[in-house]
Amino acid sequence: MSRKFVPKPKERRKVTIPQELHDSLREVFELIEEAKNDPDSLLDYDDAIQTEAVCGGRRRGEERRPYVFTFYPEGQHKRGNWYLSLDETEIEDIGDGHMTEILMYCCTSPECDRKFREENDSCIDCDYVNEE
Repeated sequence: MSRKFVPKPKERRKVTIPQELHDSLREVFELIEEAKNDPDSLLDYDDAIQTEAVCGGRRRGEERRPYVFTFYPEGQHKRGNWYLSLDETEIEDIGDGHMTEILMYCCTSPECDRKFREENDSCIDCDYVNEE
């Protein structure tokens, strides 16, 4: 059985940033700052940066928002994850609590609560259908 990409519309809205994301990105920012002074530190792979609620890393060659993370909200099932692309200033501002909302593209299916920072991101469950 194969799967066909059939994108569903996402709701574009500002979402309140939960405290656990603020805390995790404060820790992420500290790790990024420490890595600047460590020539052996590598942040350029998928799970180079990990905290209790966030996992991600830096994309080489990406200048607009070079850091990508998956946020795993406490008490949520996997269909409640957030997929974030951020620049260093946004990471610092969220971690410091200066940024309290973020514009996200949210799945509209009642069974799914995934959120995406990029408009063209797709949901593995909502945007694909099984082909017989």
